[in-house]
Amino acid sequence: MSAGFGAVMQHGYVVNDVSAAAAQWAERVGAGPFYVIDRMRMDRYYYRGVRTDVEMRLAFGYWAGLQIELIEPLGSADNLYVQALRDAPGQLNHCAVVVSDIDRLLAARGLGQDRVIQSGTMPSGLRFVYLDRYLPGGLHLELIEATESTLGAFAGMQAVSRQWDGQDPLRPIARVQQDLARLGS
Repeated sequence: MSAGFGAVMQHGYVVNDVSAAAAQWAERVGAGPFYVIDRMRMDRYYYRGVRTDVEMRLAFGYWAGLQIELIEPLGSADNLYVQALRDAPGQLNHCAVVVSDIDRLLAARGLGQDRVIQSGTMPSGLRFVYLDRYLPGGLHLELIEATESTLGAFAGMQAVSRQWDGQDPLRPIARVQQDLARLGS
């Protein structure tokens, strides 16, 4: 059977402090460096079908080929991230896959809106949905429909991580291109 989901490319964790969590990942297993978006407002974010304002701090790093996403909710609006921080801080929250067309995949798999706990669009144009407790063990499955520029940024972060010397584990997201340029020299 072809699942249509593709390989897991990301594990997502909802944490109290992105900086502290990134430092632990770097120190304990050598994941990183982590690229941080300090404040991001989510465009068109829906939680349980209701449009909700969401702001968060995000960090992305790689542990070998697996992207580690750290999510720190900012504010207390009712959403999946605030709930996860309350119920299971720092625990694995979701696994993510990249798909070419979220709507087509949901229709092909017979997955209606009753399975979608949250959805949204990031300022970069990346679109996502989380399937509520879809994976064995109660984890959410995130479907990501990414733009070419986002996929390029992910590939760049992964390339930097392969050459990373363990120094400077937390970096602003704007530094990805600079770090890539250093790899080429």
